[in-house]
Amino acid sequence: MSKELPSGSSGAESAIKTDDAFWKNRLLRRQYRFPASGESEQDLAVHIQHAGAGYFFPLGTPDAEKAAGKARQIYQMALKQGWNATFQRYSRELIVSFEWCMNPVMWTYTTIHTLVGKEAGLKFDALAPVPNQDSVLVVESDAGIRRALCWSVSQQSGLGGVPCDSAESFTRALAQHQPRMVLVNRNLAGRIGFKSAGLIAPIQPGVPAITYSLHADGDQMFVSTPGRAEGYLLKRARPDRLLEPIFTAANRGKLVPGDFLPRVKHYFQELLQFRSTQDHPALSKLTNREHEVLELLSKGYVDKEIAQAMGISAWTVHGHIKNIFLRLRVRSRTEAVIRYLEK
Repeated sequence: MSKELPSGSSGAESAIKTDDAFWKNRLLRRQYRFPASGESEQDLAVHIQHAGAGYFFPLGTPDAEKAAGKARQIYQMALKQGWNATFQRYSRELIVSFEWCMNPVMWTYTTIHTLVGKEAGLKFDALAPVPNQDSVLVVESDAGIRRALCWSVSQQSGLGGVPCDSAESFTRALAQHQPRMVLVNRNLAGRIGFKSAGLIAPIQPGVPAITYSLHADGDQMFVSTPGRAEGYLLKRARPDRLLEPIFTAANRGKLVPGDFLPRVKHYFQELLQFRSTQDHPALSKLTNREHEVLELLSKGYVDKEIAQAMGISAWTVHGHIKNIFLRLRVRSRTEAVIRYLEK
């Protein structure tokens, strides 16, 4: 992963990032794909940092030379024109977390690729519910994210995502589409009059709304979860199954306000019951000390705090975490904690 050059860096240092060889050494293959993007399992991606922020960009090719060239182009555009202009031209990978309940935390999350450019607009802006589908209104100001979420909703049987591009157009869109449900970017919730951000609740009689948040990666998502919650349940969902907590094949009946949260609780209870009947060979391989370290990680402790709590050195903590990664076959603390929380 590349590091940002400090302000005042020499021209020679700045030139490094304009060299395709620099980006070729930083190419990645991401684990989770977004079906609407049409990418293959072999396609490469890159993490680009600039101005204190970093994002993953799918590069749409398995060819390392072509991928490195595109990575360089993305970086140069971010450098010269800023992130907003770059986001409008190049697809980026994001994690979307759906905030069903804040205490205890009950979130589902998925990986999307923004759908951008003229071709994406022609293809995905025309999506509309067909007869006998229930509309789900997606309130999102970013066109690439809005298209991705509308596409995802429309993959679920009987549902169709319809776009709303601003808080100002929300009232009109609500009256026009009469949606069965509303998905709203958490940053826009207050502006459309939704006072229950972080909890599925009615936005008007019989119409539930839920907020979602956007994250550059899994670590950012985990850090954003509310502190001091009574418990944490996070479940990765497929992009085409975003609304399973309340719309399952066996649970498509009429929604009533008192039924919103019970459906969500039932969804997570079923997951826990399923997992309780399964063996967890990876977790069972952890030593008692590694279990202790992982439990403290799940509570948000940093290495120094873990060392103090366990009466061991920070170096020993690092060794335990390395072993946890190997045994659980994960590559980050966030993945390890999520595996622990889903046990």
